[in-house]
Amino acid sequence: MQMVKNKPKPIGTTSLTICTLELQAFWQPSKGYPSQPSRYGEYLRKARLDLNLTQRELALILEVYTSTIDKWERQGMIPQECNRIKIKEFLGYDLLEEKVTI
Repeated sequence: MQMVKNKPKPIGTTSLTICTLELQAFWQPSKGYPSQPSRYGEYLRKARLDLNLTQRELALILEVYTSTIDKWERQGMIPQECNRIKIKEFLGYDLLEEKVTI
């Protein structure tokens, strides 16, 4: 018979309690969130905020400068055709086809 030296002794036992916990919270829109967008840039900003993206993150996705995203959102500049195609692919729909005023 072989003896095992320095075998750890059990200190105690633990048990896991299984329970269900449901949390509810109300979503508060951030400052500047366009609740009723009417311009192209407002729709773009709303979509970006709904996806919880920063302007920088969206700029990386669309392969443009962060300042370009800012100009589209705040100054009402309309993206060029090549960028509108990227935005359409990203969002899954074309903002101009959604009867957005320019």
